[in-house]
Amino acid sequence: MLLASDGFTTPALSAILGTDLHVRVLRQDAVAAGLLPDAVTDALRVSGTDRVLVRHSCLVNADLVTASVNYVVAGRSGAAASGLDDVGTPIGSGLISRGVSQRRHLLRTGVTTWPDGRVCAARAYVMLLGDQPLCYIRESFNPDVIPSDFTATTGDDQPWADEPVLVGAASPAIPRQLFPMHDLRGSVRHGEISATSPNGARRSRQMPTLVHPDECDSLTTSLAKVARGDGFVLHLGGRDGTSSGGETRAVAGRRALTHAAAAVMAHVLGETAVTIERAPRRPPGYFRAAEALGEWPGDRLPLTLCVSMLRQAADRCREPVRRDLLRTVGGLLPIAAVAPPGAHELHNSIAPLRISREPTLPYAAASTRQGPDGRWWDRSAHLVWIGNPARDRVRFAASVGNPVAVALGPTTTPHDVERLCRALNPQRLPGRLTLVPRLGVARTLDTLPALFAAAAACETPVCWVGDPMPARRTRRGPATLRIDSAIDAIHAFFRACRATGTVPGGLHLACGPDAVIDARSDRETGKLLADRRSRRAPGLDSAEILHCLIAALELRAT
Repeated sequence: MLLASDGFTTPALSAILGTDLHVRVLRQDAVAAGLLPDAVTDALRVSGTDRVLVRHSCLVNADLVTASVNYVVAGRSGAAASGLDDVGTPIGSGLISRGVSQRRHLLRTGVTTWPDGRVCAARAYVMLLGDQPLCYIRESFNPDVIPSDFTATTGDDQPWADEPVLVGAASPAIPRQLFPMHDLRGSVRHGEISATSPNGARRSRQMPTLVHPDECDSLTTSLAKVARGDGFVLHLGGRDGTSSGGETRAVAGRRALTHAAAAVMAHVLGETAVTIERAPRRPPGYFRAAEALGEWPGDRLPLTLCVSMLRQAADRCREPVRRDLLRTVGGLLPIAAVAPPGAHELHNSIAPLRISREPTLPYAAASTRQGPDGRWWDRSAHLVWIGNPARDRVRFAASVGNPVAVALGPTTTPHDVERLCRALNPQRLPGRLTLVPRLGVARTLDTLPALFAAAAACETPVCWVGDPMPARRTRRGPATLRIDSAIDAIHAFFRACRATGTVPGGLHLACGPDAVIDARSDRETGKLLADRRSRRAPGLDSAEILHCLIAALELRAT
């Protein structure tokens, strides 16, 4: 019925699901029409060097059910005039709100592949305003929402072949990996790049200048939005500023986990999603490995490993909605990550990765530079992280323009919060200060409201980010962290926020030493993930981090 319908798709799907639908634009690019197949250019009456808008999107309801995945091509001028380039509004809803009368010329119905690998129904049509073509649209429908009337075994359904291709390209397929030095299957073990440990001062001088002040200001603006409730932040780091190692695998794996989490946040939120990766103070091999890969501070994506982490997290998820969400995001991530050939990117749902680092004094001054406006900046990171708010570290953070995040331990008092607010954000700049309470479940419910009140009494805007890490140490070292305990601590943080009217800004999660796992499945290794983690330093593995993130996003939505 829907496949042959001439009406708008969004209202029809909303009626079937009984809920409103929201658009998630995965990416939007400007492409030369000459790169499109003839079937699309003929339908749109464009050719050669004409610039067209290529948009990949999906429709999601409040229950996180993805109803359709859509591919749209439109002329740049027509898209701007009709609102098709608005990434926050479904095309049908935008045209309805403008009172635009349109009709559709159906080109084809058939089957294609849903992001989780199942066969799904699809259709392609041209939307016309009068006799003028506005856009070409291919819609793929969730088989749980619109069951396919076709079978996967007929073998006579031709490929759609409607996306941009480069002349002479070997294949338009997504590359297997984007990291030539990184073996995603784990068949080759890479040693750490340079284990030499020069003295601290020299190491700081050798660290590359990574960050522009404009990027730090952009992060401050994003954190201000989060503090108002218009987004969410995920800050990943290791316990006490350490990391899982400095080898190439660990660097690429941590980056993959961060991007996988960013994709989940973008799919669920549809608004500001901030992802921050904490770079360790040591070892130097971490920085050298990242620099050798050419992907620091995050402009390249280990795509295959991202997808593998999402699929493994889905396989370990017991709840069907969360499992379907992770599988869908894993299937859509390659679309968002890989630009069409010859494209000029206009929008990407994957948030730019930001880096935090804890200053190592007295060597941190070597990475500071004065900006054009006269302010000083720590150019080694976007955000200054203070795990232990000692006076010298607070003094350094106060001297630079970067946004600052401070961990609050179980002994933190309201007076300590007032002192931090006055020292680190005397101008009361929104987004400048993030506070990360790590108190445990009981102290979160008992102590955290007083800390909220102390910051409010100073009239200092604060982005509050919860940390479910155990606050106490055992006789054998740091307390271990189990996923159930982490979820309980996240619930406690959100309850404390609701009770005081405070906005829960996000999560700070600690990656364990085996949080970054390779792309091999448990069937290949013959071991369970819990067995591989052993009893080493505390922290969460990649699947547990994604599960905690989804739990927090669900709490935020309720």
